[in-house]
Order: sequence, then structure tokens, then C-alpha cells
Amino acid sequence: MSQIEEIRAFVMVVETGSLTQAAERLGIAVSAVSRRLKDLELRLGAPLIQRTTRRMYLNEVGQGFYDRCKAVLDELEAAQQEVLNSGGALNGVLRISTPLSFGVAHMSTAIAHFMHAHPEIRIEMDLSDKRVDLVAEGFDLAIRIGVLSDSSLIAKKISWVKKIPAAAPDFLERYPKITKPEDLMDAPALVYSNDKSPADWGYTAPDGKSGVMRVSPKLTASNGDVLREAAIAGLGITCLPSFLHYDAINNGLLRPVLSDYDWTAFDVFAVYPKTTILPKRTRAFVDFMASRYGKDPVWNKIHA
Repeated sequence: MSQIEEIRAFVMVVETGSLTQAAERLGIAVSAVSRRLKDLELRLGAPLIQRTTRRMYLNEVGQGFYDRCKAVLDELEAAQQEVLNSGGALNGVLRISTPLSFGVAHMSTAIAHFMHAHPEIRIEMDLSDKRVDLVAEGFDLAIRIGVLSDSSLIAKKISWVKKIPAAAPDFLERYPKITKPEDLMDAPALVYSNDKSPADWGYTAPDGKSGVMRVSPKLTASNGDVLREAAIAGLGITCLPSFLHYDAINNGLLRPVLSDYDWTAFDVFAVYPKTTILPKRTRAFVDFMASRYGKDPVWNKIHA
């Protein structure tokens, strides 16, 4: 077994905190990871990782060794990427994390087009509203919508999305006319539970004044598709990112409410870990997404 493979196994165990997860990331058996780690410690004549029945953790020697090994592997990866980036065709695996609803509605076709253009690239895609740890979980990049908080990542804005309150036409016919945000207080609301303050809907009035309206939730859900379908069924008013319900609005299934007001808008980012040299395939995908959506994305084109 080469020393570099032993070191890769050691670093992966440290970063994942698990032999099983390290094995999955490396694409080998758990027993192979355990053997490489054991061989490394025997060759060095010193234990690096302390093991208990519940957890694994670095000792002082292991911590110092990890720091230097990580730097060596990063430099090796950078050297390899420099050579790969000098070539023509793109290849390798690209691991992408994307929000569930956005991924289903807008990433599927985009990724198909990208893969047709670069047939040597293999993509592993995780669709979840859970915010993953890109480094620990081995993702090359993630699509994130809204305010970013992780300063350890590089972020490139690829587009933007606006929120639009909307309801079914029959609901609006049955309900008293809504002409100002205050009218929303008594209307049944369908709210997204993953928002920081789900029942607070921010807006900017035509005169430029900003405000926040607290609505009365009738249905709370952690998935926007559920809220859209509930709104189409006439259960209440929902305020969703336009990428979720622009089709329903343009097809007459939903009707915008208080459309002369501007509601919260968010930027769409591609985020990726800091690295000495960004892999060519990652850069190509980020640039592709930015050019596909850009400043005037299809989901902000409301015709109703």
C-alpha cells in the first residue's frame, strides 16, 4: 500500500469522523480504511487517532500530522488540477448540492444540457433543503438561495429571485378584496416553515416605505411545492419565491396579490470551497449556470 493512500485514508477519517463515511467517500471497504490507518500508525510507530466505543478523535501528535498531511494533499490536488486544467476536455466527478424544489424545477434540465456538452463529466447530485457542509461531506459546490453566512466558502451570484404573494382566483373571489398589506392579517396564510420568521412577510410599498406584515398561518410546511398546491386548491395566500409558482401564475392557476408592492428578493449563488486552483469542471458549471439564468431568469417573468 502506498504511503499517499494511507495518508488519504487518515485525512478522510479525520474529516468525516467515521471509518464508514471515509470508506464511502474513498469508494473502498471499511476494512480497507481501517487497515490503511493501522499500517500508517505502525509505520510511524505512534498512534494518531484515539478510539472509544462512541467516537474517534485526534491526539496531539495526530493533530500536527493531520495539518501537514492536509497541506500536502491540497498541494498535490492543486498540481493535478493545474495539469488537468491545461487540457481540453472536461472530465471527472462533480458533486452538487441543491435545494429540493429548485433542483427539481430548474436544475434537472440545466444539468442535462451541461452533461450533453461535457459527456466525460459524471455528476452526483444531492437534492435537499438541508444545508450541507461542503468540505466535510465532499461536495464540489452547492446552489444556495438567500443570505449567505459561511465566510469559508467562495460564492458567485448566478441569478436572483423575488417573492410574490399569490392565491387562487376562486379564493380571491370568496375573500374580501385585498388592497393593502394590512388586509393580509385576517387572511388564511400558507407559510414556509424553514424561513427565519415564517409568519413575517416583508415588503416595500410603492412610495418606497418598507414594512413587515405578520400573517396568520393556516398551513405551515417545509416544502414550497406543498404550499403552491395548497394555494392552487384555494386554501389561502402564500408568498413564495417566483421559481416555485411562476408557471401557476402565468397559467392562471394563481393570481398575484398586491402586485404593486415589492416583496422580499433573494440572490441565487453557486458556492464552493476555497482551493488553490478551482477544478476546471467546477468553474465550467458555475459559468454555465450564471449564463443560463443571469439577471433576467425565466421565473421572474410574470405575465398575469
